[in-house]
Amino acid sequence: MTDPDTPPSDDSPDEVGSPSEAPDAPDAELVDPSGPADGGPPDPGAGRTADGPDEPPEADADQLREKLLTVGVASGLGFGALVVSFGIILPLFLLVTWLEVPIPDAPLALISFELFVGQVIGMGGLSALYLWYTGRGIEYVSIRRPTLIETAIIVAAPFGIIFVTATISQLSMFLGVEPSEHALGALGDIDPTLYLYLIPLVIFIVGPFEELLYRGVVQSRLRESFGAAAAIALASLVFALIHIPAHGFGGAGIAATAASMTALFGGSLVFGAIYEYTENLTVVALIHGFYDAILLALLYVVTVYGPEIQELAEEAEQAVVLVGL
Repeated sequence: MTDPDTPPSDDSPDEVGSPSEAPDAPDAELVDPSGPADGGPPDPGAGRTADGPDEPPEADADQLREKLLTVGVASGLGFGALVVSFGIILPLFLLVTWLEVPIPDAPLALISFELFVGQVIGMGGLSALYLWYTGRGIEYVSIRRPTLIETAIIVAAPFGIIFVTATISQLSMFLGVEPSEHALGALGDIDPTLYLYLIPLVIFIVGPFEELLYRGVVQSRLRESFGAAAAIALASLVFALIHIPAHGFGGAGIAATAASMTALFGGSLVFGAIYEYTENLTVVALIHGFYDAILLALLYVVTVYGPEIQELAEEAEQAVVLVGL
């Protein structure tokens, strides 16, 4: 029997079990902070710093600023082509008027000059300047020889786009709004063969240079921040709005101009979708050129054979749609 007055030995159970001498006692500072030691659900605040969550609000603000910058760049490029065009033509016109230099009274020469300044210098030059300045290069725009399937698309797509634009125009007329007329249709008393002379210009100048800027550069730049669908819509909106000057700056009325812009927007959506599908600027450039060429050919037919065509329908607009279809 142990004497109660005798002090406990070193191997006493009380000493072994004392907290101060426990050999396997865990260090509180080494506990995993990812969750409580009892195996319960992790602490909602685990993995966060004192400054806030893993994805701070500044990231969302940066994304918003980047998207706004993209829209600004795309709009600047789209409308900048108009600024460049007017910036060249208007001072030149004022200079010629001041010097009393006679302006040739030849619609084909004037239209050709306007297309060269607006499409080649304005749209083509602005596209080239942007690709050079940003270091993207011509490789940024996908240009290659069309495949067999793409060739079939080139042949069929212009008629599909005519159907889309004509349907939208008919719907607007059904609602009592007649779309505004393009400047080429309001030239007055001219030789209708002018429309035929313009066909090579729209195929080799209008189609390629407009698609280079609005699909190759603007839509591609928008796709980097918004994805394909939003890029197509935004690029099409810019493309439609830059045609307001060709429709008399809204002189026919806001509703009539809006109807024409809506039809152009619908057709432009098809251009954009085809570019995203084929990833080939050559395809949409040729489709655009052939689309304009078909419209000019129809305009020639309507101008020359208007009385005969009017006998087929009550209104000339309905007759044009019938011929187009």
